Amino acid sequence: MRSFIKRITPEGLKKLYRSLRGRILGAAFGAFGRLPIRPDRVVLENVWGYGDNPKSIALALRKQKKKLDIIFIAGGNRHVKAPKWIRLVTAGSLRAVYYLSTARVWVDCNHKPYYVRKRNGQFYMQTWHGSLPLKRIEKDAKGLGAEYLEEAAFDTGLADVFLSDSEFCNDVYRHAFGYKGRIAMTGSPRLDTLLKNAKRTGGVAGTGASKRRTAILSRLGLGCDKAIALYAPTFRGGGEDAGPLKAFDAGETLKALKAHFGKDFELLVKLHPLAVSHGCGAEVLGGEVKDVSSYPNIYELLEVTDVLITDYSNTMFEFSYTGRPCFLFAPDSDRYARERGMYFVYDRLPFPIARDSAGLAREIKSYDSERYATLGQAFYRDLGVREDGHASRRAARIIMNEINKGL
Repeated sequence: MRSFIKRITPEGLKKLYRSLRGRILGAAFGAFGRLPIRPDRVVLENVWGYGDNPKSIALALRKQKKKLDIIFIAGGNRHVKAPKWIRLVTAGSLRAVYYLSTARVWVDCNHKPYYVRKRNGQFYMQTWHGSLPLKRIEKDAKGLGAEYLEEAAFDTGLADVFLSDSEFCNDVYRHAFGYKGRIAMTGSPRLDTLLKNAKRTGGVAGTGASKRRTAILSRLGLGCDKAIALYAPTFRGGGEDAGPLKAFDAGETLKALKAHFGKDFELLVKLHPLAVSHGCGAEVLGGEVKDVSSYPNIYELLEVTDVLITDYSNTMFEFSYTGRPCFLFAPDSDRYARERGMYFVYDRLPFPIARDSAGLAREIKSYDSERYATLGQAFYRDLGVREDGHASRRAARIIMNEINKGL
């Protein structure tokens, strides 16, 4: 309902609302900024909800010897439950302003809005919400607009440290974000659980099920009798999100998966939240797929996934660190690369690439795990990637060092 209201509200009215809201919240920062900073308070934030890098860091902070006052400011899906020791606060509320104003440490994976006021003695860790990027971002991207770039520059100016997963990302932070401060090569906290539980290397796990795998599949309404393939196309916008879905032949893909891997597969589809909010649905794929677009945590989905099919999402890189097969289905790759811009030549990525369903079936049937493992290792080595499943611990250590310094 909220997304529908946003779509039908005139742009001028939305700008007026944002302006008034920003003034009110800015004034609240001024008032709450007179209160003392709590040296043990850490506020983590994610506009999409309780998840991503901030969630992983919060869980790592819980394991520290020193007891902390941990607040999580969440937008998006407010129905997700956090542990009892985390105070969950709605993004953009007066309570959120109060906790931000009185916290010693901030952690965020998106931009702070322009009305936020950071005080002397506060420490801001920016984790960003993407790891190794395929699509150009921030100042490197096309058509983001002056308002977006101004807010991005404002946030960058607040940050005391950026977390990175690679030498390549270090460079992106410098030229795309214009960031000149400290960069910590921690890896991506949100990938820790995925990598730690990635005991299957190369090939498909089939029906063997750990307790965690069983629990995740159960939440999806699935058993452990089939291998899992996940189709996760990225957001396009401009009414283009249904195009790849119409070109994707679920039945042909399932037949190819069984022919090559020798197992029956359950085919899941997770659409990007923005695609869903723009009215795109998975029903166009027919009854041979299970729509899991509403499932809040894609990294839990990746944990139980044996084969990933995507297009331009950086989940291609994140999933491939597990050693499991990833295929790219991109019928519009030439136009997407031209309009959006990419950091890498698409056809040189270390994955099988198909432009139509027949091509995808051929790539699946002829998949050579050793060849693509070798290509992937060389690709990530050249980019200086560091992902070993211990990023959250490193991030928590940085935070604790700041807290232990005192005010």
